[in-house]
Formats: sequence, C-alpha cells, structure tokens
Amino acid sequence: MERKRLLILGGGFAGLDVARSIGRSREARRYWDTLLIDKENFFQFNPLLPAVAVGSVETRHIVYPLRDMARHRQIRFIKNKAIRIDLGRREVLLHNDLVVPYDTLVVAVGSVTNYYNVPGAKEYGRPFKTVVDAMFIRARIVELFEMAEQAETPEQRRTLLSFAIVGGGVTGIEVAAELMDMARDTLLPKYPSLERSDLTVTVFEAGNRIVPSARPEHSAYIHRFLTRRGVRVLTNTPVERVEPKRIHLADGTAHDAFTIVWTAGVKPPDLVCALPLMQAKDCRVRVNEFLHPLDLQGQPIGDVFVAGDSAASRTPDGTDQPALAQTAMGMGHYIGSTLVGMAKGERPRAFQYKASGYIISLGKHSSVLELFGIPLSGKLAWLLWAGAYLVKMVGFRKQLEVGIDHLTHLIFEHDSSQILNRRQILSDEELNLSLGGEPPATARKPGRSPVTTSRERT
Repeated sequence: MERKRLLILGGGFAGLDVARSIGRSREARRYWDTLLIDKENFFQFNPLLPAVAVGSVETRHIVYPLRDMARHRQIRFIKNKAIRIDLGRREVLLHNDLVVPYDTLVVAVGSVTNYYNVPGAKEYGRPFKTVVDAMFIRARIVELFEMAEQAETPEQRRTLLSFAIVGGGVTGIEVAAELMDMARDTLLPKYPSLERSDLTVTVFEAGNRIVPSARPEHSAYIHRFLTRRGVRVLTNTPVERVEPKRIHLADGTAHDAFTIVWTAGVKPPDLVCALPLMQAKDCRVRVNEFLHPLDLQGQPIGDVFVAGDSAASRTPDGTDQPALAQTAMGMGHYIGSTLVGMAKGERPRAFQYKASGYIISLGKHSSVLELFGIPLSGKLAWLLWAGAYLVKMVGFRKQLEVGIDHLTHLIFEHDSSQILNRRQILSDEELNLSLGGEPPATARKPGRSPVTTSRERT
C-alpha cells in the first residue's frame, strides 16, 4: 500500500507532539509518509524565555534540534518557510518556489507578535517571542548599565535605565519580574556609581487587572509582589501610539522609556490569516470538535487539521481556548492520536481538553500557580514551576541541562557577561543620542567621559 502524504507545518508545541506521536507508532510510520517543515531547525521551549533573558537558564538549553527528533522518529524534516496554502489543490508553496503536495495537512505554525495596529509599536517596540529576542534583551540590559555608569548626570542615568513593558499578561509579568531581579540583585551591586532610584521598570496593561487569565486573587497577589519589588504596574492604560523612547497613552499622557518591550499579545501569521476559512476576531481559524477548519460556509475540511495558536477551538462554556503552550500541546497530542488511530482503522473521537491550571514565575524563586483548581504561591510554587517545566522539556539531555541551571541559580547570581557588542543591540540613533547635552569641560569629573562620546568597547 502506498503511504499517505502527511505534511506538518510548524515544529512548535503542537507540531512537535504530532510528529512524535507518529514516530512512536509502527503502524503510523507505515501508513503515513510524514514531512515536518519549520522555518527554524529547532524547537524552542517558550515558557523559559524570560529566564533566558536574564541568564538564569542558558540559551541553548531550551532549544531542541528538530532534525534529531525526525531522525529518531523515522520521519522527514526540512527547514523552510511556507508562503501559501492551496486547499483546493492540496499543495503548500515554500519560499524557494518548492511546491509540496499533501493528502493530510496539519497547520501548527504558531503565532507572531500582535501590535494591534498601534502606530509606532512595531518600529520602536521590541518583541519578545524568540530565543534571539531574549538574547537581545539580556545584552541590552547589561550594556545600558555599562553606559549608565559612565553617564555624567543623574538624568542621563535614569534615562538609560528606564524600561517599559507593554502588556500585563503572563509573558509581560514574567519579563518584568526577572528583569527587576537581575537589575537589583546582580547588576546594581556591581556598579557603585548607580543608585536604586536610577532604575525604573513599568508595566502597561490595557485591562483592569494584570494576568487576566489567572484568578483575581492571584492577579492582586502578583500586583502587590511586583510593586514591593519596585516594578510600577499601571492598569487601564491602553497604549495609543509609540514614538522613539516614548509611549503615548489613550488618556493623553506620555511616558518616557529608553527600552520598550512589547508583550501585549499574539496572532496567527499571514499564512493563516490569508486562508479562505472562517476566522475569529484575532484571525485564528475556527475549527470543529475534531480540529478540522471550517470553510466560509461553515463546513469542515476533513483533510486538514489546525492546532495551537492558529486554531480557535470552542470550550464547553462557549469561549475560545486560550493561546497557551498547554493548549497547543493538548491539540498536538489529540491530532497525533487521531492520525495514529486512522492508521489503525479506528474512528476519531472529539477533541476534549481541560486546562490543568497555570504557572507564573515571579523571579526570586517565587511563583503563583493553580493546579487542578488548587491555588499556591511562594517558593513552593516556584519549585513546582521548575519541576513542571523540567518534565515537559524535550529529551533527557535538555531536562538535565535545565535542571542544573535551576540548581545553579539557587546558589549563584545571574551571569552578567555580555556576548553581543554595542552595535548589535543599539540603533545608530541610540549610539549617537545626546542624553542631556555635552557638559562644559570645566564641569567634567576627572577620568569620566559622557556616554555620547565614549568609545565603543571591543
């Protein structure tokens, strides 16, 4: 029997679980000719990106080579990017004009940063979606501390060390907490000329509370925790537009920040938004109880599955499943099991997914979580957070590496080494920016030079 062509687009949580399910089943490997395509050759464990951004977890420890997985599971993998999906012809066009046909397609291409059409947000806000973004943020934090130590005036120091995080969801809160921990506990003691008052970290949330996906008492707890740590949390503050080093709010006020990190939300990539299918308001594809997409007439397309951040699946109470990692893993596991069942001649069952809870890291070995309806916070919650993510890591080697990182971080402070150079993390405008003007020569302190005229380090 000729094998059916199974094409999986995306090697994230959902796509990876589908591929691994096929690879574990001998019947499925005989039935499906499986090809996995992703624009990167690795899977990245997104929940640990904030930890990577401050150096508490090493960068390469949260990525797993997809080609290794494919080889071990006896499936094929190519590194490429899908440009267009032709549902009628059952073909996918890749960026180098390669056309890949399929009998069954799994669309699990993840998401991209959603700027909500806010003017200037994409140009002047830094996204936080990838390992590269995390590396950039970490290098920028350290470089700005180096520059601030050489600044001539308190105004210059405060300008350089002003950070704004737009979006008070899980990612934004974790970035703010980890950033403040690294800055206060690791960096400030190493720069004697800097004061705690020079540093500002502000979170802007459009809604009436941060982390709206958490229970209200946990949102209040997180708000108090961050405030005690020195993070300024502003709710009911939608951003209207972004300019270089400045955020304008809907109420007419403006806030200056030298570094603006945008974590306000995600949406499916253009590849998904362009499909002639029923879509939710955020461009996610409407799917039925078997995760098949619905065409514009509301009919399911049975040879296609949509999963992860690209799928809008209804919950029993009529709301859409949240775009979270655990949702993507649940969908990937379901589609993988369904495809294995098809190889065995079994009838598929409807997708049923119930969230087990949530875990939010607050840095400083503290977390909040809800596990099967039981709320918990503090250091015990952090240990459960570390253990849960450790179990979910792909491969024993990655579990071991991240476990050692956690143990090391319990004992030692963050690593403040900077790998990227100044020109890789600062724009030409920032390199040449005058932070308050050149002070008179008679006013300069011996051995100190203004930030704007200091030479680039080698």
